[in-house]
Amino acid sequence: MNITTASIVLSNTTRSFDKKYTYAVPEGLKGQICAGCRVLVPFGSGSMVKEGFVLEMNPEKDSAKPIGYKTVKSVLEPYPLLKEDNIRLLEWMKKQYICTYSDVIKCMLPPGISVKAIKNVRLISKAENKAYKKSNLNKIIHNLTCAGGECEYEQLRDMCGIRGFKGYIQELCECKAIYIEESYEQKVSAKSIKAVSLAKEREEIINELENNKIKRIQQVRVLEILLDNEIVSAADIKRFAGVTSSVLDTLSKYGYIRYTDIEVMRNPLRDKYYEKTEPLLPTGEQSKALTLLKQKLDSEVFNESLIHGITGSGKTEVYLQLISHCFALGKKAIMLVPEIALTPQMVERFAARFGNRVAVMHSRLSLGERFDQWKLISEGRVDVVVGARSAVFAPISRLGLIIIDEEHESSYKSESLPRYSAKEVARKRCEINKALLLYGSATPSVDTYYRAVGGEIELIEMKNRPNASELPAVELADMRLELENGNRTPFSFRLMEELKKNIDNSQQSILFLNRRGFSTFVFCRDCGYTMKCPGCNIALTYHSKSNRLICHYCGFTVKNPVKCPSCESVNIRYFGIGTQKIEEEVRQRLPESSVIRMDADTIGFKNSHEAILSRFRNENINIMVGTQMIAKGHDFPNVTLVGVLAADSMLNTGDFRSSERTFQLLTQVAGRAGRGSINGRVIIQTYNTEDYSILAACNQDFISFYKQEILIRKRLNYPPFSSIAIVVFSGRKDRAVFDVSRDIRAELAERVSSDIEVLGPSRCPIPKISNKYRWRLVLKAKAEELLLDELTEMSDRFWKKAKAEDILMSIDINPYNML
Repeated sequence: MNITTASIVLSNTTRSFDKKYTYAVPEGLKGQICAGCRVLVPFGSGSMVKEGFVLEMNPEKDSAKPIGYKTVKSVLEPYPLLKEDNIRLLEWMKKQYICTYSDVIKCMLPPGISVKAIKNVRLISKAENKAYKKSNLNKIIHNLTCAGGECEYEQLRDMCGIRGFKGYIQELCECKAIYIEESYEQKVSAKSIKAVSLAKEREEIINELENNKIKRIQQVRVLEILLDNEIVSAADIKRFAGVTSSVLDTLSKYGYIRYTDIEVMRNPLRDKYYEKTEPLLPTGEQSKALTLLKQKLDSEVFNESLIHGITGSGKTEVYLQLISHCFALGKKAIMLVPEIALTPQMVERFAARFGNRVAVMHSRLSLGERFDQWKLISEGRVDVVVGARSAVFAPISRLGLIIIDEEHESSYKSESLPRYSAKEVARKRCEINKALLLYGSATPSVDTYYRAVGGEIELIEMKNRPNASELPAVELADMRLELENGNRTPFSFRLMEELKKNIDNSQQSILFLNRRGFSTFVFCRDCGYTMKCPGCNIALTYHSKSNRLICHYCGFTVKNPVKCPSCESVNIRYFGIGTQKIEEEVRQRLPESSVIRMDADTIGFKNSHEAILSRFRNENINIMVGTQMIAKGHDFPNVTLVGVLAADSMLNTGDFRSSERTFQLLTQVAGRAGRGSINGRVIIQTYNTEDYSILAACNQDFISFYKQEILIRKRLNYPPFSSIAIVVFSGRKDRAVFDVSRDIRAELAERVSSDIEVLGPSRCPIPKISNKYRWRLVLKAKAEELLLDELTEMSDRFWKKAKAEDILMSIDINPYNML
């Protein structure tokens, strides 16, 4: 007897069950199951039905005796959800980010696609009249009868409130009083609409119409429309023919038409029109870059390249023409952007060039739109995907190119499980598919640039703007001198002067502050009490629009108090400043100006980020106030002034990347000015005019910044000279969390070699979030592989140790944020 088996992993499972299970494939499913398929399988002692994914098909075994494998119940789709390169990537990510198969599969598939099993308990007729010896059996029958003879399993269990409910249900099944019916559903699926088409031959219907066999004009109109159109939606034909549903039902009843369901796509671009653009004549720098990159694409081997181009140097046009060349080779491409706010602008550029060959993927789409875009890509009906971090998993076939724009951005690193880096995932995908990986940035990350100057990555420089416009003139405003001169407003005299000038000239300005809200904390001047989050023990941020205090970590909120909760003094004051406060200050000091704000508080709804950017551009609003989401990628020709408030607030945060982030943000936001025909100006306000990152940003001088930063990294053995891992332990009992972290540290110290440095345990910079205390270990090693091996072993031991204590552990490999 030949037995075919499959290696299957369960989705939505815990770490304890995170492994491959072998299942027998029944004869009836042998032609339907393949690697990547989604299946339903029985699992555990109760054979509960679980969703799983086939990772590999095993060779047939010839066995005279039945082998004790459970059997696959069914296949959910007639096609694999995971492609071959997805499966290879899945195995790599599980090891690289010390996570479960389930964690990674969730990244690869659209949300809402998971299957939920529904168990319905049905009463067999006349069973309600039968009396049972056990009162609990009678109670179940009674409740089921009251529910109309059918009830969902969980609901029935809650109604009965019986201990040992499962056993009693099994007993009733055995005596044929009830039976259990299982069904499955998923949150999101393909959308379909009812349509109609002809059910008779065209000639027959034409003959009947000409011989006046159809008497009613409404029916004639319907058939005439269908003679000209093969299939029409029921809604459209009712509208165009001016008929009701009963007319269609009558035609269907007498066999003239048939109803059918047709699938429709929920397209986020359906209501948008983009005027087609043609490729621009490349500049000398663009032409040189394209020649080199096209050669790498033609080679069909894995390559990495970095375009280091100043802001406004025309990197996007290089991307577009390179993608066209990718199409000519019969390959497809993925284009990653760092922020959702950048996606509409990039989509506009791509849709204008490539039309309906473009798909969009980002988290602000509806569940249905994300599912349909994923399906379009999976079916090979588009050639390029544009999106944020998650688009790196797009199920695109014949992948030839991945472009990562603004590659330095921290948003390419996931802050939730699995804590993956989209740049690392893109690199692995390109390696698997023998594709080209192209990074682009005006301010490359220190790690990427180090690899480029070391020869691991091809370095391409673009130092000029195509329209020959100059970089904006940058000046520093020393806020210490402003205070000495009696200026206690958030704006220097120079910045206010330039803002008024721009308003008079109908030119636009951007004000950047990397802190949202109205005030950073609320403080009692009498007793010193600070309003803090009870679950996180950090200061609450005041938001004036809602008059509420909000915790930006766990979401806790309270109404702003009129009196101090500690001493009941009315002397409550606001300290610190956020974008909301800046918006209010601008309105007060420049009442003639129009102002718009863009931060995490104003883009909470679908397409709100796109609406804000469109308003700013189309209505020529004077001033946009915003956080880092306005700092990169946007191209507004009429923006001629950028003001940076509190530039030094990003320094000295306790993160070794703080200087790098400061330089990148300042350079990027400065690059928003002067992208049109008028030269730009930038005013950077700071209390620290001597810091090397701020001075380098003023001069738009990446090289001088890099030379100083890389020396500091080398001296302190920080990346790129080492790999770092942060292991965070959290739980509701502070002492228990500390004890576990101390024990794990002691185990590591005994096991690891001198090549791994273990620091801690120490309290996290934010020691408590959502009522959970947090301690951490920091590990540094020259070799990342060594670090991964040790942490994988340690995590396996941890889950057994910490389960009883209800303590969680998270591991972040090479984190972007050390806080």
